Amino acid sequence: MAKLVSSIIVAYLLIISSEETLSREVPFTKCASPFGQLNSVDVTPCNGNPCIFKPVAVSFTPNEVVSNGKISLYAKTFFGWMKLPLKNPNICEGHRVKCPLQEGVPVEVSAAQQVPQVVPLGTRQLKAKLVDQNGGTVVCGIITVKITRNGNAYADFE
Repeated sequence: MAKLVSSIIVAYLLIISSEETLSREVPFTKCASPFGQLNSVDVTPCNGNPCIFKPVAVSFTPNEVVSNGKISLYAKTFFGWMKLPLKNPNICEGHRVKCPLQEGVPVEVSAAQQVPQVVPLGTRQLKAKLVDQNGGTVVCGIITVKITRNGNAYADFE
């Protein structure tokens, strides 16, 4: 009986530790977003440190009904914020959400984006912003990443 209990405890600890490595919450800074609340930014899968951003899941709660919206992504360079091209900026298409987004109901957006080669290598801030159908900012957040030569962005959790 003691061996069975020990085996169950070991299995439980292995499951918990593997779940931690499969997803990591990324530290973020909120920027002005009067029409929503940024809840979390997660990297999945994350099986090492640093984690590569493919894909990233962003959780937020809109403070209004959002029938349509556009995502913008920016990288901070020596000259200020540089807008990055996105394959699909429409929040309602290809991001695993169903529009309209409802007021007060948490939403999780999933996206994968290669960083364009025009962004200088090294540690950079990336800012993501969702603007609603009326031009109001629903959610905005800034994360710090390390951009490598192959166009990947990494987050270091140490």
